[in-house]
Amino acid sequence: MRNLLFLLPVILSLSACSGEITDLDRSGLKGEVKRITEHQYEAFHKDDRWTAGKPVMFGHRIMNYDKDGLYMKSFVLSEGGDTIGYTTCRHEGGDLVEETFHSADGRTARTILERVSDEQVNFEMWEGERLHYEGANYYDSKGRTEKQARVVNGVEEFSYYVYEKDLMVESYQENGSGVRSGTQIFEYTEFDDKGNWTTRLIYLTKDKIVPEMLTKREYEYY
Repeated sequence: MRNLLFLLPVILSLSACSGEITDLDRSGLKGEVKRITEHQYEAFHKDDRWTAGKPVMFGHRIMNYDKDGLYMKSFVLSEGGDTIGYTTCRHEGGDLVEETFHSADGRTARTILERVSDEQVNFEMWEGERLHYEGANYYDSKGRTEKQARVVNGVEEFSYYVYEKDLMVESYQENGSGVRSGTQIFEYTEFDDKGNWTTRLIYLTKDKIVPEMLTKREYEYY
């Protein structure tokens, strides 16, 4: 289940319950976005700028939104562009209440979500009939996930997300003892004519000398 479990937290962190704030709003997206195609590459330095090098193994996907700005379905792609899984969503009253990942080999994993308040949504992540872990997402005033707490095999884990204006600029994890790991610093270098980012650099240290990866996005609008 390693590949399946690797993909789920990425999807979950981007698609919590909607309420009056749409999934486009919480992601800082502008305009009537219909589809986002995202690919991740090694960062390659050429002509005094960072460009896309070889595709990395993970970080390739297509995300679909309806006309109301709700996240509806996504496809996870291999570095060669083949579909290796997809996610379907179920909404109730504008809230995302269930998200199911289907892998290409027939395995499934479900995330069940329940809104507690405007600031908190609890979730359970199931592999078949087995509860893998549970936790909660916590939101800021713009509906963006700023903290995710989860309990995996009896151990508390936390993820934090930091924003400037409409963009996520940092994410990191902490264990129950407060030990920090998994820091990622995001820098945005190119945008389309709607103001949505199309190129993002990912650094693992705050000095931002050499990026670890580069992410490219293409948008389709209604």
